[in-house]
Amino acid sequence: MHKVRFTEKTIPILFDVVVYGGFVAFLIASYLTFQTFWERFSGPAQKIIGLLHKFLV
Repeated sequence: MHKVRFTEKTIPILFDVVVYGGFVAFLIASYLTFQTFWERFSGPAQKIIGLLHKFLV
């Protein structure tokens, strides 16, 4: 039976943890940024969304 070295298993697992962890961090940062943006500019943001909605319809 072939012995699997420790690094053959850990490198792909660590890669997945780093990639998915970075993606989750990006989603959280995007959500927080969007919340701050929405609180500060809710009036103009709603106007822009309304214009975009009218343009797409």
